[in-house]
Amino acid sequence: MSDIHAPLEPLGVATRMDAATEAAERRVRLSQQVAAVRRRSRLIKSLRKLFPAAMIGLGVLNLGWIAVQTVLNSMNLYGGNSNEIRMTNPRYYGQGDNGDHYTISGLELIRKGNNATTVTLRAPNIEFKGADTDNPTRVTAANGVYDQNTNRMTLTGNVVLQAGESDFVLKTEEAVADLANSTIYGNKHVDGTSSVGHIEGESFIISDNGKQLTMRGKGPIQVHAKENPVQK
Repeated sequence: MSDIHAPLEPLGVATRMDAATEAAERRVRLSQQVAAVRRRSRLIKSLRKLFPAAMIGLGVLNLGWIAVQTVLNSMNLYGGNSNEIRMTNPRYYGQGDNGDHYTISGLELIRKGNNATTVTLRAPNIEFKGADTDNPTRVTAANGVYDQNTNRMTLTGNVVLQAGESDFVLKTEEAVADLANSTIYGNKHVDGTSSVGHIEGESFIISDNGKQLTMRGKGPIQVHAKENPVQK
């Protein structure tokens, strides 16, 4: 037991110790808050530097991709899928068995596989021109299918033919261009116009670089048009 006559310790000492502890804790919390603010400030500064750099990097990548696309487009070749080969704005030059030259062009060429013997041409345009002719025979259509085995192209949809050495213009829905012989023929209804008037038929043949045109109607009726040589 303690002596009741012992002097009492003043209560103010304990109060001062609690105040000092609280002040120390406040200083710790304040320093932690200051450190957190500094970390956020450093993060914001870093992001301000990283965002412009990232934007510049994306811009460089975008320009690089545009450059790659430009190169690919200049090659005019791309793959639709693993079994297709596509070419935009194709142009092909050839020569027939008779020595006549021809040009094939279009908007798009599609080959179904590397070993395919046929190719599809969208909006084909064919021109035949012989050494002794000034104006080529032209053929346009909506679609065309070229067969390498026969060296022929089947044209379908809004087929328009212009005989080079005459002013005949024929319109039909299907025709076949024999590239080896510079001949174009068809067995569908055909409308023809020229300076001499209008004519219709059920089949036709254009040969000799447009110098000869033969049209057949219903029955045995035939119409032959041949260029007349200019007399000098």
